[in-house]
Amino acid sequence: MSDQQSSQEASQQQQARVRKHPFADWPTIKILTPPQGRYSPKADEWCITYCSQSISGRVHGREPDCRSICIRKVFPHEVRNVIAFKRHEKADAEGNVKYPLPAEGQTANLPRLLGGRPDDADDERPTPQSKPTTKFWEEGWYFWTSTGRQAARDKLNMMQLDLQKQQMYSELRQEQRELWQDYQESLRKGVDSNVLGGRMPASVVVSSTAEIQRAKSLLIHLPPDLPPLWERINKLLAPSYRALSILRESITSGEQRDFAVRVWEKAQTDEPFELARRTFSRTYERWKNKDAADEDDGKKGST
Repeated sequence: MSDQQSSQEASQQQQARVRKHPFADWPTIKILTPPQGRYSPKADEWCITYCSQSISGRVHGREPDCRSICIRKVFPHEVRNVIAFKRHEKADAEGNVKYPLPAEGQTANLPRLLGGRPDDADDERPTPQSKPTTKFWEEGWYFWTSTGRQAARDKLNMMQLDLQKQQMYSELRQEQRELWQDYQESLRKGVDSNVLGGRMPASVVVSSTAEIQRAKSLLIHLPPDLPPLWERINKLLAPSYRALSILRESITSGEQRDFAVRVWEKAQTDEPFELARRTFSRTYERWKNKDAADEDDGKKGST
């Protein structure tokens, strides 16, 4: 026991000789670095949905008036391969992946002010470049807004999926809409619903009824591709720009100065007076001959 006690005392004395940090006994603050990248808990999408309803709407069973607004950031690893981090199945030689935007983000469904396709009436000469092309997800910020309760519900479902699964989900919904359209077309032709397989699945019906609300959705990449606001004005003022350009060139070249000198030299001669005298005399002769002809016509009419 004495040997054990002596060894413990020696270890305690040795620990006492070790100098502690000046703040060793003070309360400390620990900094923890959360995981980055694919498993980062940091939020990258924010959505706000608000709805309103009226007494008349409740009586008639109408849908509430809803508005949804979302902002999302797309990271590099979501649209291209990142070494030792994320690899996509379908990528080009440069490692970029093209996931198409939903219908509300395509050029054909965007207003012209936000980079959408111009109306056919505005295109005087349609060109192949004017045809809408498919737009894909890119790195950066996106703004999404929509109306309707079903659109907000679809957005919540999309927030659980990555871009690849969102594309698969959109393709599934498109197949359901096509199936519903074929079903309605067959009913209009008089085919019995029992022959078509009875009632349609609920998911297909919901997908078809939400199409109207989805048409009111909008998805744009920030900052949007704004067309030149002065495009129409420049087209209208093009002749004026041309006339002013010719005037400026004539003043710069000295033609206007030479013309003014010639006018001044001619004004000091008798030619302007002679030209004015001839003009007034011919006008007077025409006026006198016209009065004489009117008198002759009046005499013939009286006889």
